[in-house]
This record gives sequence, structure tokens and C-alpha cells, in this order.
Amino acid sequence: MNKIKPKSIVGKSKPLTQVQLKKYQKGKVSKVKTISLIKLKTLVREFTGDSNVTVPGTPVMELTPRHPYDTLGLMDVYRPGRWDCTYDLLYMHTIVQGSSIGQWEGTVAYLNFKATQNGTYLIVGNFSGYQITMRLNGPWGNNTAYNATNQDSGTVIALWSGSANQKVSFTMNCITKNNGHGLGYLKSVQVYLL
Repeated sequence: MNKIKPKSIVGKSKPLTQVQLKKYQKGKVSKVKTISLIKLKTLVREFTGDSNVTVPGTPVMELTPRHPYDTLGLMDVYRPGRWDCTYDLLYMHTIVQGSSIGQWEGTVAYLNFKATQNGTYLIVGNFSGYQITMRLNGPWGNNTAYNATNQDSGTVIALWSGSANQKVSFTMNCITKNNGHGLGYLKSVQVYLL
């Protein structure tokens, strides 16, 4: 079995002590923040072209890694990179296309939501990742948002009109440039009644 030799002790023949090992095991995960309500309102107004649209202060549903189920919907995930309740993040491997049509690998979140009443609903995905494009796919088509660095937080949105008790299913996945491998971090999916 190989001994762990971080740069600071390379060349020394002694194995790490428990204290040294704990020091190297501590990792810092990027903080992914949800967009502020003011920024969300601005984003929705730009998206819709309607300067009068309002976004309520509280979503009717919010799903996170710590809370993937709600009476109004749920989140299932195919091949999560890591389901991290400590940091409340879902690590998502980017979709990488295989050599044939229909062949791919990566992480996909499958979500659904049941409308509480007739109306237009705003679906919001809060994420991060280095040069990640998050895709939000549903009956509205394929909406995307780009995030440049791990220190930034991105937001992808979509609008859906539904009737009381009507269900909508949608997916989220991420990609990088040139069909490359990467890692996105999903913080939450929120649904607002506009």
C-alpha cells in the first residue's frame, strides 16, 4: 500500500500521523448561493421582456440535496457525482456524448412538480461550476445558463403555464465546451407562482 506523501513531506520516510492526515483530508467546497430576489426579478424581466412581472418572495416548492422530496414534487438523479448533504450540493458530471447517437455518460436530475393552482410558474435552477453550462429541459424546450468559475453562482430559468393539479416533468444536466469532462454543482431548484 502506498503511503500518502503531500508536497510538504515528500522525501521523508515516515507515514503521516492522524493529525497530519486530518489536515490534508479537509477540503474546501465552493459556496453556491441562490440568486437574490432582486437579481431574480431582473433576470425574469429580461427573460420575459415584461418590466411589470413580479416574483413573490417565497417559492411554492424548493428542492435541494437535503430536501429532494416535497408534497408538490421531487428530484431523482441518475449517476450523481456526489450527493453531499454536508454542503447541500449535488455534484453533477457533465454530459459527454459517446461515439454513437444515444450513447452518453454524465449526471441527469429528473424533476417533477404539481401545480397548486392555474397560473404561470417560474422554474429556477441554482448552480455553479468551472465553465459549466446548465441545461433545463422541459415542455418549454431547452433553456441554458453559463457559469464561468467555481466562485460564481449561476441561475437557469424557465416558465411553465399549468392548471391546478397538473404535473410537469423536466430534467437538468450540464455540459462543457467541446464535449469535455467537467463538474457542476446543483444547489437548488425552486418553483415560484408568478
